[in-house]
Amino acid sequence: MAGTAGPSIHDSSPTGRDAEDDRLGAAYAVGMSIQNAFTTPPTEPRLGIYNFSAGPSHMPLEVVDKVREELLDLGSSGIGLLEHSHRGPEYDQANEEAEAVVRRLAGVNDDHAVIFMPGGATVNFAFLALNYIQEGGTGVYLDTSVWAGKAIEEARPIGDVHVGFDGRSSEMFTCPDPAREGGDIDVPSDARYVFYCANNTGEGTWYEQPPITDRPLIGDLTSDIFSRPWPFERHAMTIAAGQKNLGAAGCSVVVARRDFLADASHRLGPILRFEDHEKADSILNTPPTFAVRVIGLMAEWTEAQGGPAVIAERNAEKAGLVWSTIDGSEGFYHSRAERRSRSNLNVTFQTASPETDARFIEEAAGHGMVNLKGLVGGMRASMYNAFPRRGAEILVEFMKDFAARNG
Repeated sequence: MAGTAGPSIHDSSPTGRDAEDDRLGAAYAVGMSIQNAFTTPPTEPRLGIYNFSAGPSHMPLEVVDKVREELLDLGSSGIGLLEHSHRGPEYDQANEEAEAVVRRLAGVNDDHAVIFMPGGATVNFAFLALNYIQEGGTGVYLDTSVWAGKAIEEARPIGDVHVGFDGRSSEMFTCPDPAREGGDIDVPSDARYVFYCANNTGEGTWYEQPPITDRPLIGDLTSDIFSRPWPFERHAMTIAAGQKNLGAAGCSVVVARRDFLADASHRLGPILRFEDHEKADSILNTPPTFAVRVIGLMAEWTEAQGGPAVIAERNAEKAGLVWSTIDGSEGFYHSRAERRSRSNLNVTFQTASPETDARFIEEAAGHGMVNLKGLVGGMRASMYNAFPRRGAEILVEFMKDFAARNG
């Protein structure tokens, strides 16, 4: 992982650069002290309910306990997290800590900005189109998911949209083949960017690696950010809403090249421009302070676990247990996710009939496994970074028993 963040390019004086280094260095020190409390691997849920929700989703007990503590008193200030001014030193520190750890996990230098944008991914899909295609050019979208579809829906009223890959129209859900090195993606010459959704929560698919293109690459990493090593530096921008691997809803983490931010339209008010949010250190207006703090804590927890490489191994093990059960069920369960593109975070499957699917979901809930209903039919087991392995094991045990009783 990369080191701490570099100085801001908005203050080129030696004093300004030193102050910026000191600011992020202090945030790093505080973050390391929090890490020490976050080293325990994911444990069983406190109340015995395994939450397979695609988001908001399962969080580590240690982070939940820290949030509960700070709701009453943030940083020994005597004032709770929800009550602090976004202009005060306590929130400044929380904001700086969150930026510092996100930057470390993403492995980006000062050529990239880290911004905490208000709203979820869908809001920022609209911001993307407003910033880059409302004045001309084409937004290219690789349609592999419900969420890529939503990004297309937000962009079409704003500017020209071209679907450069369709991975949802056939019976099986798929993503571009990395072996073809971009040969299965259609990108017109006037493309301002190429957008893709790295992990497709509804379909149960994901990209093995980012698409290959010579145009600015935009990645929606909402559901897989920091779940595996990922080359942020290959992207002009990544967008990740916070309610899956980063905790609370209401805020999105944007990691973007500064030169790409500067190339956006200036025919917008400041609140709609990514660059203006970055220049204001993500406090252009009153930010979602609670969500930013939770993002920072979740990122600290991720780092304390060993970072994306360690977590990727755990996620592969959990998903592998469920995928292998599907494959070994002699056809009782099947999935529309193409094998090559199968996700390690969202395992999708179904039985021979919607009625049997409904019975599966109802019985599973009775055994403490909730939110298994799929977005595009059937079942979906969402197992993000903080989801404990034991939950996957219990699901597999139930799947085998259910198949034996209903096969």
